[in-house]
Amino acid sequence: MITSRLGFMSTMAALLAAQPMISAPAHAATPTGCTTSMQWVQEGSNYYFGRGNVQCTSGRYAVKLQCRNLQTGVGYVVYGGAAVNAPTTASTTCNTGNVVEGVFAVEDPRPVGVLTGCTPWAEWISSGSNFYYGRGRVQCDTGRYKVYIQCRNLQTGQGYIVTGASAVDAPNTTTTTCNVGNQAESVFAVADPRPSGMSGCATWREWINQSGNLYFGRGSAQCASGRYLARLSCRNVQTGATYTTDSVAVYAPSTATATCYVGNVVDAVQAIAQ
Repeated sequence: MITSRLGFMSTMAALLAAQPMISAPAHAATPTGCTTSMQWVQEGSNYYFGRGNVQCTSGRYAVKLQCRNLQTGVGYVVYGGAAVNAPTTASTTCNTGNVVEGVFAVEDPRPVGVLTGCTPWAEWISSGSNFYYGRGRVQCDTGRYKVYIQCRNLQTGQGYIVTGASAVDAPNTTTTTCNVGNQAESVFAVADPRPSGMSGCATWREWINQSGNLYFGRGSAQCASGRYLARLSCRNVQTGATYTTDSVAVYAPSTATATCYVGNVVDAVQAIAQ
């Protein structure tokens, strides 16, 4: 009996050893060496539309366009229908009469559990007859996210941040607006939930009038997460001398602000992790 069992086990071991090894399929390589182009195409006598193309040297990918309706000012995203292998060109089009503002390669299959392929844009929207406001929108290929926009009051020159109220899952578009009459200067996506380190930082500069004839440069930074300060690169416009100055450190989402000396301008603002 022992001999027969040993023989059976030896036979099974031999059969298993003869089977080919089966491994999990490898994740497709991220597209590299991608080149994009935009076209304005005529179809028929009176129909025009924007078309976008992408070609990469390696990987598998689809094409994504950020389009805009020039009559309404509204932007949107269009994905190409099918993925292709490098070096094939992937193409798709905007709606009739709409232009292409951005062309992107989208990895296929898309990665899971990370924020990738975020496309932000700003709009200038009419609400009623005399009311206009800036609107910021963002759309990502994967992940969960909110929209942040850095707005500016064009009358006072002051900037500020507006955070979208709710997070969305890709590939949905999320939107928020500036105050009436204010312009959206930059738009970006912030992962939800927010990461533990410093992330989602926006910076801006202002030229401030204080009591009649006193002017100075002011710089601010605001992040979605982390602890940080605003570092200003200032310049004396009379002498050309440059220097830096730091704000006090703050925790997100507070705004860190510092100023240059009276009469001096801000050339750049950085958010510095603390």
